[in-house]
Amino acid sequence: MRNTALPATRVKNICDHLSFLLTVPLLVVSCSVSQAQTSSFAKTYHNRATERYAKGDLDGAIADYSIAITFDPRMALAYFDRGNARKAKGDLDAAIDDYSRAIELNPRHAASYNNRGNAWQDKGELAKAISDFDMAIKISPRFALAYNNRGSARQEQRDLGKALEDFNQAIKFDPRAALAYNNRGVVWFTRGDLDKAIGDFSKAIEINPRYASAFLNRGLVEVRQDKTAEAEKDFDQCLKLNRALKVSLEESVKRVEQQRK
Repeated sequence: MRNTALPATRVKNICDHLSFLLTVPLLVVSCSVSQAQTSSFAKTYHNRATERYAKGDLDGAIADYSIAITFDPRMALAYFDRGNARKAKGDLDAAIDDYSRAIELNPRHAASYNNRGNAWQDKGELAKAISDFDMAIKISPRFALAYNNRGSARQEQRDLGKALEDFNQAIKFDPRAALAYNNRGVVWFTRGDLDKAIGDFSKAIEINPRYASAFLNRGLVEVRQDKTAEAEKDFDQCLKLNRALKVSLEESVKRVEQQRK
């Protein structure tokens, strides 16, 4: 399980609205727009795009980020945020293009590498994903989220030793990283260290009591330990928080029960 950096914090709004005089019959109009004005326009559209993104209006956000880029083609933040919106829509190739352009304009922006790595991982390109997470960590050695995400990619590669190292680093730099505790718990579970798995899932739940997947995972460990009552309680809480996990829960329980036979 991974995560992606949110759109950047809004820059200060400079203009509330814009109007343009395009043509006037029988009158030739000559005007120029200063660089400062152009930058102001770009920031205004960027701000509105970020508001639309926060409200779930991805198409509106993408449109406004695109206008911001038209006004300021070197606005790395607009490419980064448009990439986030495109990724949220599932348009991974377009998102990768935007993250790549953001990196060209600002090669020291660790979050662009991190988010592009997530997009590569979603496409199944694990080597490219890990390479991007490596760069994010090189730029920002305390970037807990990048360690977590690299650990997730390594986990997919079945490299559990390196995945465990990454989750440990994520927790070291962010002791409140519920996601990293959950993911490390999965490694312990896969390795058969059930007590450590229970400990990590419980810690994830302590940090985030609404973490449905952590309840599901702890319940699976309890099934393995023949703690039926505890498992049922965790599964009930999981579904109370997220009914969409019902099919995943049922399939996971079947697999664990088959492994016990």
